[in-house]
Amino acid sequence: MQPDYRLLIDTDGSGRFERLCAILGQVEQQGSLRRATETLSLSYRYAWGLIRKAEERIGAPLLVSKVGGAAGGGAELTPAAQDLLRRHRLYQQEVATILGPAGAPEEDRPLLMASTIGPVETGLVDALATAYRAATGLWIRYIAAGTGQALGVARSGRADLVLVHAPALEEEFIAEGYGTKRYPLAANTFLICGPQTDPAGVAGAASAAEAMLRIAVARAPFVSRGDQSGTHVREMQLWAAAGVEPGDDWYEVWALGGQGSAATLNHTVALGAYTLIDSAAFAIVKPEGYAALYQGDPLLRNLFCLIPVHPQRFPQANHGGAERFVDWATGPEGRALIERFGLDEHGVPLFSLPSTGS
Repeated sequence: MQPDYRLLIDTDGSGRFERLCAILGQVEQQGSLRRATETLSLSYRYAWGLIRKAEERIGAPLLVSKVGGAAGGGAELTPAAQDLLRRHRLYQQEVATILGPAGAPEEDRPLLMASTIGPVETGLVDALATAYRAATGLWIRYIAAGTGQALGVARSGRADLVLVHAPALEEEFIAEGYGTKRYPLAANTFLICGPQTDPAGVAGAASAAEAMLRIAVARAPFVSRGDQSGTHVREMQLWAAAGVEPGDDWYEVWALGGQGSAATLNHTVALGAYTLIDSAAFAIVKPEGYAALYQGDPLLRNLFCLIPVHPQRFPQANHGGAERFVDWATGPEGRALIERFGLDEHGVPLFSLPSTGS
């Protein structure tokens, strides 16, 4: 089974994942964990502990001992470690390509935004960026990632603002001094969806928590994105509200959940399972034989917020550009676009305007 490397990505700004990759990269070059730690000025004990914890999380070894040789032995990467490093380097290249060089003068580069996947895969971010360019002559470049990873990009100083939808992670991001303030941009709702036959009786639940409990009691198949996206964070909050710790053979953490809600829903449909998804993605996919079985609970409200990074934490960031875009996107032109977005193509708006006081 392919190791789920997403389990190693930290979203708290600790930098453990980057240090792990740096250690593995040096082992690849040096052929020894001890020489790698000396090069990086890290303690051997710390590096070895970091590797062991990572191996436990993904259930696969990352280093193997190498005996003999002029240096008296050493270490080499396993195929899993080589694959992890390859993916990490590709991701770094993607960030560098999409977001451009960090620290460039404001007038020489576009506004850099890390956005959660939903508004990108529905086309909302592209529509906003295009309209903003037409109105102001200014460019926006963006990268799509789950909310946790988008906040991680911002924590590393590689974005000027984020568009995310996990209130608890957002408040933590601001409290730690990485962001200035949450600016509500758009809203829709999460849906608990599944087969129209509804074997777990979700549609008859009195609350979202009860709906999740019914799925667990029936041991009905459920697919989780498992990627620290806003959708995954909300799913785990719903399980907690239901008093359920999901697991066993009825619960699948899909290895490709990081590809987004639409891909996850298609996988869910193929299995005849339940899942949590936002209403915009459901309207786009329109899976045959599937239904939004439960909605309307306040716990399912899905709010997307813009957060500029904090100038004191990131003095090199494009703060003026972030503020201009926030003002435009939350002003009359941006609100008019959001209110109608999706109406012509799907027959219903995919997002609504956030309520006063959001």
